[in-house]
Amino acid sequence: MLTLAARALVVGLLPLAFAFSDSVPLVAWSSHRSVALDSLPSTLPKGTHHDSILASVLNGNDICDNDLVVVVTQPGLHASDLRGLPSSSHTRRRLADAPSSIELPYVRYSSTSPLSHIAAVVSERCGSHAVTVNFGELDLETKPTGKHVVCMDMPSLEEVAGPRRSAMIHQESLLSSELERLTSAFPNHLVIFTGTFPSLHRRQIPDASEVDSPASSISARPAFAPSNSTLPAGGLLKRYQILTPALITTLLIAFFIMVPVVMLGVYALASIQAPIREPLKNFSAQDKKNQ
Repeated sequence: MLTLAARALVVGLLPLAFAFSDSVPLVAWSSHRSVALDSLPSTLPKGTHHDSILASVLNGNDICDNDLVVVVTQPGLHASDLRGLPSSSHTRRRLADAPSSIELPYVRYSSTSPLSHIAAVVSERCGSHAVTVNFGELDLETKPTGKHVVCMDMPSLEEVAGPRRSAMIHQESLLSSELERLTSAFPNHLVIFTGTFPSLHRRQIPDASEVDSPASSISARPAFAPSNSTLPAGGLLKRYQILTPALITTLLIAFFIMVPVVMLGVYALASIQAPIREPLKNFSAQDKKNQ
């Protein structure tokens, strides 16, 4: 009975480890009241996809009221990464202080419509300049003019070395500096920050020649290798994050459920004693020796 209960508990816990394996977080804020953001529910209906949320925001009736729309994507971003940011971080402060904001920790991810395609639709609809850059490549003129839609790719969190939380805080700090430069030049803006799957990320972005956009005052400068993307010298444990959440959950299940069950089984078997055989009546070892 105990073994059956343990198995049922293990089966019940396993879905928790993988319940959000196909989801990514999505947060957004605007410098003004946004009907598109305010109309989104804080709890999404079951089965709502990443694409539909983006389409709902970027196809809203008031999207063209923004002089700047920034869509930041980060492969491997988890909801726990955003929860781990300090309250003083740029993202946390903007979500708390913005006139309109939304925070969706678990959105079912789908990649049927690349973000660059959605941005191109917004660009065509609003007459904006569409720009797609990697993080650190953004080149902003002193006095930019016109409307812009910027798609920015952050380095993957799955490839960083060292503690994940420290890496996330560092990258978010760098991102905040980049966003401050942009939003100070375009006070009327909308920012979307979302995760993507690392294996599906590289590279959904068309070349500049494929995007029919007017000449832009924001462009991509020659790429450079960010210092935090270089793998340090050292052993395997310094290069990669070994203890992932799924592995930690599996180890906890093994140690706190499976090991006690096995130990109980061993003790139960050890407590079973074989019956002691009694000697036959009217028979003695001395008589057998004399024979």
